[in-house]
Amino acid sequence: MTIRIFWADSRGKVALVLVSLWLVAVFSQFRPFALLFPLLAIACSFVVDACLSRLRYGVWFFSLSSFITGLLIGLIVDPTSITVLLTAVVLASVSKYVLGLGKQKHVFNPAALGIVLSSALLNRPVAWWAATWSVVPLLIILFGMLLPLLQLRRLRMPISFLFVYGIGLALVSGGESALKLTFDPTVFLFAWIMLTEPITAPNRGFWRYGWGVFVAILVIGQQVFSVSWSDPLLTALLVANGFGFFLTRVL
Repeated sequence: MTIRIFWADSRGKVALVLVSLWLVAVFSQFRPFALLFPLLAIACSFVVDACLSRLRYGVWFFSLSSFITGLLIGLIVDPTSITVLLTAVVLASVSKYVLGLGKQKHVFNPAALGIVLSSALLNRPVAWWAATWSVVPLLIILFGMLLPLLQLRRLRMPISFLFVYGIGLALVSGGESALKLTFDPTVFLFAWIMLTEPITAPNRGFWRYGWGVFVAILVIGQQVFSVSWSDPLLTALLVANGFGFFLTRVL
């Protein structure tokens, strides 16, 4: 892959944003896991994706998607457990090749599914460690994701999500708390990168405008009805993935 092709692909731009987030986390925290966990997740993601592709389609397949999925998992899962990390990566890869309607048509956001299931199975919290330490990750995500989302015509998704999410939080917990929680780097990592994943985030019909709104309502709904299962952001995304896939591709 040439630099021109890499840059023309929106996934290349997303990969650069995540690498920037990773490098800043490494230099800010100076802990071995900050460097080693994402590296291990990326390597595992490439290997498992390639093996599953060979088993199902007869070809060894390597892509930027494997890199992005592995790096996302490495930046989000509990950084104290290699078992959680590897479980999340394997489950994410399996979901691409099992839960869908063929190649590159998986139902659930792979990183989100792997993280939620590994967290639940191994009883570990979702850490979001690379985005929780400062406002710097928020700025990296905000300015870094503008270009790829404009390219994909999906800029409305994170904006509508944050708008509805902020209003919902204000109604539930008050304006000051809502402002702080809405402009949290963790929420920005979710809204600008995971929510907008091209394969699992529908972008036609009603969903073209309502995807971010729908996911935000699901997140707030968990708080209103005191529903607690793993991470509320990722859980809402997976529920929305299921509904979106059924309504836009099955019906």
